[in-house]
Amino acid sequence: MNTEPPEGDDLQRMLVSMKQNVLERATPRPKRHGRRAGIAIGVVGVLLLGAAGGGVALGLIPTSITAEPVPTATPTVEPTPTETPSGAPVVGRPTPTSTPSPTSTRPPYALSDPSTWTISGSEVGPIALGGEDAAETDDLDGIYSPEPCLNPAVTFWLSQDFPELTVVRADDGTVQSVAIGTGAPDAQGNGPTTAAGLGVGSTLAELRAAYPDLHYTEPGNDDAQPSDSPYGGWTTTINGVFVSFRFPPVGSGDRADSVWVSKVDQSPPTEFCG
Repeated sequence: MNTEPPEGDDLQRMLVSMKQNVLERATPRPKRHGRRAGIAIGVVGVLLLGAAGGGVALGLIPTSITAEPVPTATPTVEPTPTETPSGAPVVGRPTPTSTPSPTSTRPPYALSDPSTWTISGSEVGPIALGGEDAAETDDLDGIYSPEPCLNPAVTFWLSQDFPELTVVRADDGTVQSVAIGTGAPDAQGNGPTTAAGLGVGSTLAELRAAYPDLHYTEPGNDDAQPSDSPYGGWTTTINGVFVSFRFPPVGSGDRADSVWVSKVDQSPPTEFCG
């Protein structure tokens, strides 16, 4: 006996034949219509299930498919920036320190008043040592009057109100040395001074207190002693430049009568024009 379910055209013919048989038998009869119609529909359903086979029947029944859960990304929480109060210290940063502004040892000078000029070593008021002579001495006009010397490298600048200036030039025409005062016993003390306020008219005690390296020198003999010659002076160094305070002969005065400022010589020559 063939137990294989019909397929294709055979299946279709069988289904049509079964449908016709069911409809013929399902002729309406009093009080039994509903029961036979239900039996016929049930028979058709069973036959269809058997014909389609187990695989087809299972395919007609919906099944619940459980899908794997889709992983969800965990949101990253950004740290909330905290604002540092304006007055609070910032950790990890250096604390700024204020740098004090340098203070001048003397107030700015007045060009028309040589008593306010500073002997800084490299400068005597508006005159800068090492600068071209004409450019450094043009500010003296109106305060001093130039007077030539037999030595072409020397110019005297005279004034009735302030100590005389002597400007010595190097071979290249630049200012090499400046002398303040003439060595006269009555030398005026209102000329340029150092940052310590010392110049013409200062005492040896004042100079020694301000400049511990002060030592006696004379032209051509830097190791001279005060008792050896009346032409020497007391010399120190300011900003790399020689500054020598000249005094009258020993016993004739105790105050400086001139000041020598030079890039090359510790002492001035004994004669500028001879």
